[in-house]
Amino acid sequence: MHVALVNQFYPPARAPTGALLQDLARALAARGHRVAVLASAGAYGRAAAGECRADEGIEVRRLGAPHTHGTGYVAKALDYVQFHRRLARALRRLTPAPDVVVCMTTPPFAGVAAARFARARGARLVLWCMDLYPEALAANGWPREGGALYRLLARAARFERTRADTVVTLGPDMTARVRALAPAATVEEIPVWSRCSAGAADRVAARVLRRARGWDDDEIVLLYSGNMGRAHRAEEFAALAMRCAGAPRRVRTVFCGAGPLQLRWHRSWPGLLEWLDPVDEAMLVPHLLAADIHLISQQPAWVGVVTPSKYSSACALGKPVIFAGPAGAAIARWIAEGDTGWRLPPNDPDAVNAVAMDVLDAALIERKGANAEAQCRRCFNPKALMGRLIARIENPAPSTSPGNGKD
Repeated sequence: MHVALVNQFYPPARAPTGALLQDLARALAARGHRVAVLASAGAYGRAAAGECRADEGIEVRRLGAPHTHGTGYVAKALDYVQFHRRLARALRRLTPAPDVVVCMTTPPFAGVAAARFARARGARLVLWCMDLYPEALAANGWPREGGALYRLLARAARFERTRADTVVTLGPDMTARVRALAPAATVEEIPVWSRCSAGAADRVAARVLRRARGWDDDEIVLLYSGNMGRAHRAEEFAALAMRCAGAPRRVRTVFCGAGPLQLRWHRSWPGLLEWLDPVDEAMLVPHLLAADIHLISQQPAWVGVVTPSKYSSACALGKPVIFAGPAGAAIARWIAEGDTGWRLPPNDPDAVNAVAMDVLDAALIERKGANAEAQCRRCFNPKALMGRLIARIENPAPSTSPGNGKD
């Protein structure tokens, strides 16, 4: 079977979506499928795209010229338009024509071009949703939900979702969002897996790194590591840091990463939070292991629009989490189901006080960390999740409604 995989980024560009797509490409090639990846030639963030190590059975086609993708709204929009145009042309030029197109949701609405191609060539389409548009635009403040532009973009989203043979979502909140806009879509919920795994050498490296950073063994380290974007919040973590300031054991609240809100957070709580530069991929696992508890957050408007991948990584490493966000978020549900950490609802000082007491209890941290590791084995096992995704690629999904919206 010939499978075309579509995403704006693919390694060596260090986008998390590209890493997931590479895992899928290698797994499909190992099963004997012919795999073509269509991705931008541009860089992600500060890292140049460069050349990807050749994997047997995987053809990587870079669309456009190498450059650094813009970060402003206008620059991003231009990147997206150019990618859409090149994608439509690249799909037509694939020989033989692919049997299945797997399209991720970066850039937004790439699934429209993929759906049109699939319909014209008789191919199947799997839409793998990492985030949802136009819902993400509305959550960011523009365009206004219900306005003329939003309705126009919603039509495009409905087109790609209902024309897909399967829409893959990452959690129950995202599934609800997809079904609200496109009730006829065939949806399968498959959370993302983590590439993180820890061996003995990683644990030794984590202890060395902890000492190098001046973190004593009897201190509790709360770590926010990753994107500091508009979908996230830090107010509850700052409140928790203030509440823990006079605790019998020192509690450090550490932020590591980058993003559009980093400077604002840094300026909002000077001296209260600790800051680290982003770590490279080789040190990621020791870096995450060095902390006692991981911090994850989500703005209420972004629930179901994105699902932070930090949770599966924390569980894979046996680390409990503190989630700042509403109860309807997928991560809040998973924490409640597995007793894997704590939740800080927005603007809830009583919850902050309760968590501040709990994070001083080493036995409780260890128990919740063990629960997180157990939940990873049950719910976020990479092999099992990959197997479910491959099953949807290799076999048509059963329709959930007459016609499945494809007439």
